[in-house]
Amino acid sequence: MTVGDNQEIEAKFNIKNFNAIKQQLGKLGAQIIQPRNFEINYRYDTPDRRLSVDSKVLRIRQDSKNWLTFKGPGESIDGIRIRQEIEFSISDINSAHLFLQALGYQIYQFYEKYRTVYILNKSYIMLDELPFGTFVEIESTDLISIKNCAEILGLRWELNIEAGYMAIYNNLCKIMDTNYGNLSFKEFVGTLDMLSKINIFPAD
Repeated sequence: MTVGDNQEIEAKFNIKNFNAIKQQLGKLGAQIIQPRNFEINYRYDTPDRRLSVDSKVLRIRQDSKNWLTFKGPGESIDGIRIRQEIEFSISDINSAHLFLQALGYQIYQFYEKYRTVYILNKSYIMLDELPFGTFVEIESTDLISIKNCAEILGLRWELNIEAGYMAIYNNLCKIMDTNYGNLSFKEFVGTLDMLSKINIFPAD
């Protein structure tokens, strides 16, 4: 999600008690702007993985709509990831796939998740459910707003995660000694306690 000026400013946290976070959002008066929704994200790259090497993301996301997204490499400031993000809706997902393939890109991974989106004090709070765990992402227009939101949700700032979901998954694949593949709820063979092995711990 792009908050403004084609920039993504976010912090991510692993969560153990998902329902408690939902209850806290309700007490704070947060509004649901997107009910729980299933997503499939198709990651594209060149055959030599040039985009991944340069820390760039080219993606088609399919949820209640279809989206084409580009993310630049970005930077990390005090645990908050700031990167260029260009995202817009597309009407024909099959044509979009063909378009990217004609440009020399190919799907190299896809991943699934469920996402619920809240808004609170102009900050967006995403509750994400992935095969390897549950997470909260906070996006806003500035660093202070994100930190304030994390504080009122009772999240430990020092445990925020800078890596994206596919980077987390790829690191899990390394410790499982398995090939990087697609990340789906049906096929994932790891366990939820594996996150601690790559130094990711619940922040709640």
